[in-house]
Amino acid sequence: MGIVSPIGTATEVFWQHLLEGKCGIAPIKVSGPKVSGNELWAAVADDFLDRSSIPPAALRNTDRFTQFAMVATTEALGQARLDPPAERTAVIVGNTMGGFPLVAQAQTRLLESGGRTVTPKLMALVIPNMPSALIAMHWNLHGPQLAISTACASSLDAIGLASGMIERGEIDAAIAGGCETLLSPLVYESLVRAGALSRNTDAAKASRPFDVDRDGFVMGDGAAILVLERIERALERGARVLARIRGYGSLADAYHITSPDPSARYEVRAMQDAIERSGDAGEQCAVVYAHATGTIVGDAAESKAIDAVYADRPAIVTSIKGHVGHSMASAGAMCAVAGIAGMHEECIPPTIGTQRLDPATRFDLVMERPRSHRYGVFQVNAFGFGGQNASLVISR
Repeated sequence: MGIVSPIGTATEVFWQHLLEGKCGIAPIKVSGPKVSGNELWAAVADDFLDRSSIPPAALRNTDRFTQFAMVATTEALGQARLDPPAERTAVIVGNTMGGFPLVAQAQTRLLESGGRTVTPKLMALVIPNMPSALIAMHWNLHGPQLAISTACASSLDAIGLASGMIERGEIDAAIAGGCETLLSPLVYESLVRAGALSRNTDAAKASRPFDVDRDGFVMGDGAAILVLERIERALERGARVLARIRGYGSLADAYHITSPDPSARYEVRAMQDAIERSGDAGEQCAVVYAHATGTIVGDAAESKAIDAVYADRPAIVTSIKGHVGHSMASAGAMCAVAGIAGMHEECIPPTIGTQRLDPATRFDLVMERPRSHRYGVFQVNAFGFGGQNASLVISR
């Protein structure tokens, strides 16, 4: 697995900072007009390429979101010690709006200075399939190459689809996950006016998953990539298997473009499908890495879903949004990385930012400090605009 996040590039750094309760949320640092709202977001540091082994030529004509995915893929393939089979490896990377910040900047230059300022490569830089395309080009892969755009569920859907292709024998390996960079003043203003973003100006408390006083999410960016492989093949070559994808569920609310169905019935179904398809592993699951963005209606629906699914056994729940903000399409895969690391370290990172747990919740939320806990299976959720509900069950 590989990651580029607001609290560190490299999985070991990311994991350590989760345990330390490091918050990657900070004031906006972009040029352009001053934005309204609380002026906070969680951005990946500009030095994320400094220690990358990717040659500069491979990054030529790439936008930031594609670079995130390539750096995370480099780490993941290095961990896997895999030379992926060229025609039996899929690349499936999710994102929401491609290189939208670059589009917005180009539009501003066009209006201010005319058409000669617009690069002829703009479309090729920003379309959503570029992370998958550049990964395939750099590693010379000729298997299925797909871009998934299911809002905040994108990376879990990418992993779920990839695991299904492996299970059906269509491919032997996959590079799957998500990447995102929507840290644009234009997107920010839209979300401010929609009432989706937190109005709390304290970076340590702006993102408050499941808090009774939560008032919205904080934008973030980054990438998380998993290398998936047929288990028999991995064992034959002596690979260190970090985890197994055991079950995947995906269902649509068909309710509203931004708000979840308040009954949470299809979030419940997605979670139950993932558990039921996991067999014995799902029956043992009692740890949930929640989507939990800190919005009033979103957290309320997910809280109902978790309580319903785990009504017969106490669920231990955490969210990493207080650390890294809401990285949209890459959020689910980031949680998967955290959960896999937690299984190996026998520890669950804390939900930071949350001060007072909403009394409507019945589950056990890990707060304030990491919790030592031995677990061999966990569930991760990702729910997005348009009623996209995805859930995975992952085990050792």
